Amino acid sequence: MGTDFENGKRAAARLAVGLVESGMRVGLGTGSTAAHFIDQLGARVRAEGLDIECVATSDLTAARAEFLGLRLVPLDGSLDLAVDGADEVEFGTLRLIKGLGGALLREKLVAQSARRFVVIADRSKLVTRLGAHSKLPVEIVRHGADRTCARLAELDLAPVLRANAGSPFVSDGGHFIADCTMPKGIVPEAVESALRSIAGVVGTGLFLSGSACAIIGYPDGSTRQFDGDAVSAAGLAPAAATLRCLGLPKPDIPPLIAVMGVSASGKSTIGLLLAELLGVPFCDGDDLHPESNREKMHSGRPLDDEDRMPWLHRIAMRLAEWRTRRCGGVIVSSLLTRRYRDLVRGGAGPFTLVHLDGSRDLLAARIAARRGHFMPASLLDSQLAALEPPQAGEDAIVVSIDESPVGIVRSIMRSLQAGQVSAN
Repeated sequence: MGTDFENGKRAAARLAVGLVESGMRVGLGTGSTAAHFIDQLGARVRAEGLDIECVATSDLTAARAEFLGLRLVPLDGSLDLAVDGADEVEFGTLRLIKGLGGALLREKLVAQSARRFVVIADRSKLVTRLGAHSKLPVEIVRHGADRTCARLAELDLAPVLRANAGSPFVSDGGHFIADCTMPKGIVPEAVESALRSIAGVVGTGLFLSGSACAIIGYPDGSTRQFDGDAVSAAGLAPAAATLRCLGLPKPDIPPLIAVMGVSASGKSTIGLLLAELLGVPFCDGDDLHPESNREKMHSGRPLDDEDRMPWLHRIAMRLAEWRTRRCGGVIVSSLLTRRYRDLVRGGAGPFTLVHLDGSRDLLAARIAARRGHFMPASLLDSQLAALEPPQAGEDAIVVSIDESPVGIVRSIMRSLQAGQVSAN
């Protein structure tokens, strides 16, 4: 298994090294994955004669970079790019836990100085909740360390002072580190705010914003890229005149809705009409597929779970953005399995699920009539085989696609108004 992890780390580092261009100022991270990046960057500099300046996040990284012939400079200005590993990467948000290597304070200084901060990690670091597997490092001053740890304990973080060969571990900045446990259900932003209020805390391993993307490496040497920047939403289409005239009542609070169904179930049409009637943003999940997924589907090959992970991540990000803005929104996506839907919920929180259900014959006829879509009719059966209809506890509205679009939207709006789903 260790070799598998190393394969993933090397693959992620290899892709990130391709982002470096001559003339850049580059931040170098700390840890085993960052070490692969530094090694491969050194090889590029030697082979191509790249003219770059590097800023190290730790003494260990500086020593490795100097050994490989990389030119080091102080952190005295902005950086073009910073590349670093992570102990946890949260699916759907790209929030991070870093610092198990002890360099969290300098890592955060470098990350926040970079125009683009890229995270590289192997698949094992991708989690649905921060703190699921990793401790949260908190860097604290030596003076009054016991009192500071007591303050951390008051936050239910169960701090343990990190040791090294029987003595307290000392960071490159001359501080101690308390490794804390993130209680399940706790809000990371609230933890970060509370930690900042404690005088003895000089830095935390919570990196809650600023990641441009995460490159995740897999045991087979492949990679998946998870975007951190906002993805452009599709434009809204005008609602049908008939629906405008219905005067259907709207929910008091703009809902978050995911319209699911296999290809050709009419998700985009229904989603657009719902968004128009509700006065909320709309996004077609197909637009969030990476180009590699589109090419694979166009060639008649079904996507596997790993292909779908960056796509599901983007869906979760969009819903989470709407939740933060409190504007509601409608996104359309196949979301065929309960696992996919739960992954999106893990990154975005609860939402109302609308399932457009229909017979194979009707779906096949619709696909045959389409032109220019990237998914061929041959993949319909694989989608139907994978489909897991909504289950108990999913707050779902199920509507037959045998109805007209007007009838479908009317049914959904009535269900929303009747409170058949829980609040979002």
